[in-house]
Amino acid sequence: MTEDTKKTPEQKFGDQVQEVSNNFINSDYIIKSHELIQQGFRVYLLAQGTNAPYKGSNGHLDATDNVRELTDMFLKYGANSNIGIILKDTGLVVLDIDRHTPNKNGLASLKKTGITPNFDNEVIEKTPRNGFHVFYYIPTGFDIDKINHNPLPGVEIITDKITVAPSIKLVDGGGIGYQHFGKEFINANLMPEWLLELVSNVATSGNTQTGRVPKYSVKERWQMVLNGFTEGERNLQCTSISGYLLRLGIPTKVAYEIVDLVNSRSSVPLEDKEINTIFRSVYEREKRRLLGGQ
Repeated sequence: MTEDTKKTPEQKFGDQVQEVSNNFINSDYIIKSHELIQQGFRVYLLAQGTNAPYKGSNGHLDATDNVRELTDMFLKYGANSNIGIILKDTGLVVLDIDRHTPNKNGLASLKKTGITPNFDNEVIEKTPRNGFHVFYYIPTGFDIDKINHNPLPGVEIITDKITVAPSIKLVDGGGIGYQHFGKEFINANLMPEWLLELVSNVATSGNTQTGRVPKYSVKERWQMVLNGFTEGERNLQCTSISGYLLRLGIPTKVAYEIVDLVNSRSSVPLEDKEINTIFRSVYEREKRRLLGGQ
């Protein structure tokens, strides 16, 4: 007779409860979800190994920032449930770069457009299919509701909800986890200038062209020259007019002098350091675009 069979039913049940309790307490998913709530995020659960809600649940509509409510969900669905967070109203967005296939490679798409981003100092999560989720804060005054959510093949901006580490996904018969790199989400950087311009190029109604459509019209750009940059849109407008002048073939020095003049006419001018940084970034991008034949 084994030691287990010698035990009374009450003892056996107690052992099972203890095992469940240990798994529950040691669950990376529960620990991480509580940390996310402490950071101010609302958390929801997904079926183990998927991005799908549990049957009978409301998915992201069940998102909560109440630890007790979330603990009840884990008790109901399992301590290893995948976790997601709500992005809406947090000030965060996610740059989703897919690398599923050669025809859907976001990094290749960015490079072809003349953009070679540096993610060394960003908040990043590697996805199970070898893609990346880069977390950014939305700059003050930038209307995230009017962006192009799919500006390039393999490049998407996610603004509503997102699955996060340590969640896993079943890929080719095996479970592969999301991996977090860098700082906590609440310490993410602002969206960079190249990304702001990229997602601001939204086709207008009735425009069937497949190319990028400028955020500002030619008329609006020349109004900037007359009146300066608009507070709340200064960085975007500086980026836009810098690129516009350089694409016209205006000599770099002259283009910079025009941008500097526009800034001086603004009610709240940008600092010289900001102008230099924006113009240099746009110049480098345009140079890469020309060298790449784009």
